[in-house]
Amino acid sequence: MKRLLITLAVAVAAIAATAGTAFGAPPPVPVQSTTQSSSTGQSATAASSTTQVEPSNQNISVRVLSPGDDGAVSQTNDASSTANATNNAATTQSGTQAIAGTCGCSVPGLQTGSVADILPGALQAAGADSGAGASTAAPTGASTSQENGAASTGDAANAAPTGQTATQSSGGGGGGVQSAQQDSSTGQVAEAASSTEQIKPSNSSISVRVLSPGNDGPVTQSNDATSTANASNTAATTQGSSQNASGSGGVQSSTQRADTVQAGLAESSTKQIHPDNSNLSVRVLSPGNDGSVSQSNDASSTAKATNTAPVMQTSSQVDPSSCSCSSGTAVQAAGQKSDVFQGAVAGSSTKQIGASNSSDPIRIGSWGDGGSLTQSNSASSEATAKNDAPVTQKATQDESGPSCRCSSGPAVQALGQSSKIGQYDAALSSTTQIGASNESGPVRVWSKGSDGDVKQTNSADSTATASNSAPVYQTADQHERGSGVQALGQSSAIWQGGLAGSSTLQAPGKSECGCGSSFGNSSDPVRVWSDGRDGSLTQSNTASSTADSSNTAGVNQTATQKQYAPSCGCSGLGVQALGQSSHVGQLGVGLSSTAQIGATNSSRPVRIWSFGGDGRTKQSNDATSEGDASNLARIVQSGMQLMV
Repeated sequence: MKRLLITLAVAVAAIAATAGTAFGAPPPVPVQSTTQSSSTGQSATAASSTTQVEPSNQNISVRVLSPGDDGAVSQTNDASSTANATNNAATTQSGTQAIAGTCGCSVPGLQTGSVADILPGALQAAGADSGAGASTAAPTGASTSQENGAASTGDAANAAPTGQTATQSSGGGGGGVQSAQQDSSTGQVAEAASSTEQIKPSNSSISVRVLSPGNDGPVTQSNDATSTANASNTAATTQGSSQNASGSGGVQSSTQRADTVQAGLAESSTKQIHPDNSNLSVRVLSPGNDGSVSQSNDASSTAKATNTAPVMQTSSQVDPSSCSCSSGTAVQAAGQKSDVFQGAVAGSSTKQIGASNSSDPIRIGSWGDGGSLTQSNSASSEATAKNDAPVTQKATQDESGPSCRCSSGPAVQALGQSSKIGQYDAALSSTTQIGASNESGPVRVWSKGSDGDVKQTNSADSTATASNSAPVYQTADQHERGSGVQALGQSSAIWQGGLAGSSTLQAPGKSECGCGSSFGNSSDPVRVWSDGRDGSLTQSNTASSTADSSNTAGVNQTATQKQYAPSCGCSGLGVQALGQSSHVGQLGVGLSSTAQIGATNSSRPVRIWSFGGDGRTKQSNDATSEGDASNLARIVQSGMQLMV
C-alpha cells in the first residue's frame, strides 16, 4: 500500500508538472485511440490404435434323430479406432469512437495529443502498463449371439472465442484524450491418445442333442475392450470497455489484458488378453428346454482432461463535466489484468488377462429346464482431471465535474485489478484383473427338475478424479465530485495443485500347479436320478479403489470509494487509497490402492437319487479403498471509504 501511495504521488506530481506546459493556449485537440489485439495459438493431437488378434466365434449344434428348433445365431468380431482433433478460434473485435459538439467555454487541450504526456504515472498507479500488454501465450426359439469387440477413441478439441468491444464518446469542447487498449492472448494444447488391444478373445456355444426333442434357449456371449481419451480446451475471453467524456477536461485510459494458457493431456489404454466364453449343452434322449445364458468379459478405460477459462473484464469510465470553465485536469485510468494457467493430465489403464466364463450343463434322460445363468468379468478404469477458472473483474469510475463553477484542480482516479490463477491437475487410474474366472457346470442324469438362477461376478474398478476450480470476482467502484485523488488496487493470486492416483489389483492368474486359473467363482451342482430344483446362487468378487482430490478457492473482493467535495466550498485535495490482496495456495493429494488376491467363492452341492431343492446361496468378497483430499478457501474482502 505504501508503494501504491508513493507511485500515486509521482503520478499526481507528473500531472501537476504537465498541466502548466501541456495545457497551454493552443486550440483544443481531442484525441481518441483504440487498440485491440488478439493472438491465438492452438494445437490438437489425437491418436488412436486398435489391435484385435485371433478373434473367434464358434457355434456347433449336433442333433441325431433330431426334432426341435435351433434359434438364430449372431456372431460378431469388431475392431474400431477413431481419432478426432479439432481447433476452433473465433475472434470478434469491435471499436467505436465518436467526437461531437463543443462547449461555450472550452478548456484548452493537450499540445501534442499524446497520451504519453500525462498517463504513465496514473497507469502505473492503476497497476497497468502504459503500452499494450505483451503476449505471453504458450503455445474430448432361441438365439445365440456372440460378439468380440475392440474399440479405441481419441478426441482432442480446442476452442477459443475472444470478444473485445471498445466504445469511446466525447461530446464536449474541452481538451480530452481517450485511449482504450485491449489485449488477449490464448495458447491451448490438447493431446489425446487411445490404445486398445484384444488378443485371443473366443466365444463358443456347442449344443449336442441325441433323440432330440426340445428347444435351446438364447445364449449371449460377449468380449469387449474399449478405450476412450478426451482432451478439451475452451478459453472464452470477453473484454468490454466504454469511455464517455463530456465537458471541459480530462484524460481517460482503459487497459484490459487477459492471458490464458491451457494444456490438456488424456491417455487411455485397454488390454484384454485371452478372455473366453464357452457354453456347452449336451442332452441325450433329450426333452426339455435350456434357459438363457449370458456371459460377458468387459475391459474399459476412460481418460478425460478438460480445461476451461472464461474471463470477463468490463471497464466503464464516465466524465460528465458540466463545462463550467474549469481549468482543472481530470484523469481516469483503469487497468484490469488476468493471467490463467491450467494444466490437466488424466491417464487411465485397464488390463484384464485370462478372464473366462464357462457354463457346461449335461443332461442324460433329459427332462426339465435349464435356468438362467449370468456370468461377468469386468475391469474398468476412469481418470478425470478438470480445471475451471472463471474470472470476472468489473471496474467503474465516475467523475462528476465541478458543481459550483470554481476550479476543482486535478482529479485523478486510478483503479487496478489483477488476478493470477495457476492450476495443475493430475488424475491417474489403473485397474488390473488377472485370472478372473466364472464356472457353473450342472450335470443331471435321468434329469427331472429345473436349474435355478446363477449369477457370478468378478469386478475390479478404479476411479481417480482431480478437480480445481477458482472463481474470482473483483468489483471496484470509484465516484468523485470535486477535487481529490482516489486509488484502488485489488489483487488475487491463486495456486492450486491436485493429484489423485488410484490403483486396483485383483489377482491371481495361473494356479501353483500351472494347470489353470486359481481365481474365481464356481458352482458345480451334480444330480443323478435328478428330481427337484436348484435354488439361486449369487457369488461376487469385487475390488474397488477411488481417489478424489478437489481444490476450490472462491475469492470475492469488493471496494467502493466515494468522495464528495463541499457544494461550493472549492476545497483542496482529498486522497483515498484502498488496497486488497488475497493469496491462496492449496495442495490436495488423494492416493488409494486396493489389492485383492486369491479371493474365491465355491458352492458344490451334489445330489444322488435327488429329491428336493437347494436354497439360495450368496457369497461375496469385497475390498474397497477410498482416498479423499479436499481444500476449500473462501475469502471475501469488502472495503468502503466515504469522504463527504
